[in-house]
Amino acid sequence: MTPRSNLHGCVLEYLITEVIIITHPGVSLTVRANNAQLRDASKLTELNSLLLNELRLAANALLLLWLNPQFQLSKQPSITIDRLPDQNQNDVTDICLTSKAWTVNLSLKHNHTALRHQRPGTTPVHCGFAKNDLQMQQFKQQYRAITQEFMQHIGQAKLFAELPPALIEQHLYTPVCNLVSQFINSHTDTYATKLFQYLVGNVNYYKIIVDTHARTLNIQQFAEIQMPTNVIATVNKQYVFLSFDNGWEISMRLHTASSQLKNSPSLKFDTKALKNPLTATIIPYV
Repeated sequence: MTPRSNLHGCVLEYLITEVIIITHPGVSLTVRANNAQLRDASKLTELNSLLLNELRLAANALLLLWLNPQFQLSKQPSITIDRLPDQNQNDVTDICLTSKAWTVNLSLKHNHTALRHQRPGTTPVHCGFAKNDLQMQQFKQQYRAITQEFMQHIGQAKLFAELPPALIEQHLYTPVCNLVSQFINSHTDTYATKLFQYLVGNVNYYKIIVDTHARTLNIQQFAEIQMPTNVIATVNKQYVFLSFDNGWEISMRLHTASSQLKNSPSLKFDTKALKNPLTATIIPYV
């Protein structure tokens, strides 16, 4: 996730929390949510006024057109709001609403559909291994060998933009993707479920994609998903494609997380679902 994308996400979470507080007097914040609100209040000034207004419009629409009708917030005597950090292993929730009647977990996306932005160097952890496991240590050594070999080809370059795309693909992207794919395929029978839960999330939640260009709310409920027992990973250049036996197909596009080369390249995956059996509710707003 880019710094701007992260900023937009934080502001959207702030505005949704704010509009619920203003509209419903019985709302209280956890300490963590209150600290997040205090932290993110200043971030509103970093956005241009047009985008800020669009996000405010979307936040109000989410409450008016979906949250209130769906969960009857106005009829709840008390509601607690929590805002969760991004580092949760298998919980992708951004905002959690709790009343005596229900718990509602929300995963919010602004103009994108990504599941995760994970780093390739910790792939064994995503599959369920511990950081000090032998499999993780071996993978780390292989990963380091690839990145060190790549660094031998950069010459005096300080930025990725100074390198030919073919060189990056041949000596970095594709070798890393092959390493990740080979690791997943060699542990597929045991850890397919763990990997799926990490990428998709194993907490009952609603994924809400706020499209401020089309002015729509795209809502999917991630609940009671059949867990996979097998996965096949394939590679095409800077992509790893995952085909799970529960009908889900996931794409992981490898890219640079920093424009600078430094001592070792900083890489992340942009992970998206190409195919999933969940139905979506599209709500337009103006």
